[in-house]
Amino acid sequence: VESDQNWRVIYQDPRTSTPGLGLLLWMQKVYGDDAPQAWQKLAKKTVTVTKGWSEAYGLFLKGESDLVLSYTTSPAYHILEEKKDNYAAANFSEGHYLQVEVAARTAASKQPELAQKFLQFMVSPAFQNAIPTGNWMYPVANVTLPAGFEQLTKPATTLEFTPAEVAAQRQAWISEWQRAVSR
Repeated sequence: VESDQNWRVIYQDPRTSTPGLGLLLWMQKVYGDDAPQAWQKLAKKTVTVTKGWSEAYGLFLKGESDLVLSYTTSPAYHILEEKKDNYAAANFSEGHYLQVEVAARTAASKQPELAQKFLQFMVSPAFQNAIPTGNWMYPVANVTLPAGFEQLTKPATTLEFTPAEVAAQRQAWISEWQRAVSR
């Protein structure tokens, strides 16, 4: 946001994308009351805001932007599958907003035992060993990561709001983002 470089970025809408929501929360955590001004600066460098990650990343890979909002693990795909090391995640000195993906069984589940067995399978070594290259993310369990993951950016600091803070402020922050980027 603060860079004087003339780069172009694509990011995802915080209303429809969890990475986009993560960017919204990062901006709030880093800039606080100055977030609207930071959004306005970012808007000048923004090519487009997409509904989801796949669309944004696809446009980036086609050369539509210099930067794309993605995961710190995204370069692992290129390293391991394409044997390319020309993609890297930015390492923000302020820290990175932590994205956690979850699985749960609903109270209304018609097959609670099967759902519980599936959740148990998800934390098994077999499943956790598949996560790094199946979903290109870090597993929840401490398993040996594939070669290539050691090259990834590892944020020194993670940023988070409590779930209660997000629930209380999310809509106001989204409205603030909409006003700031539409100016």
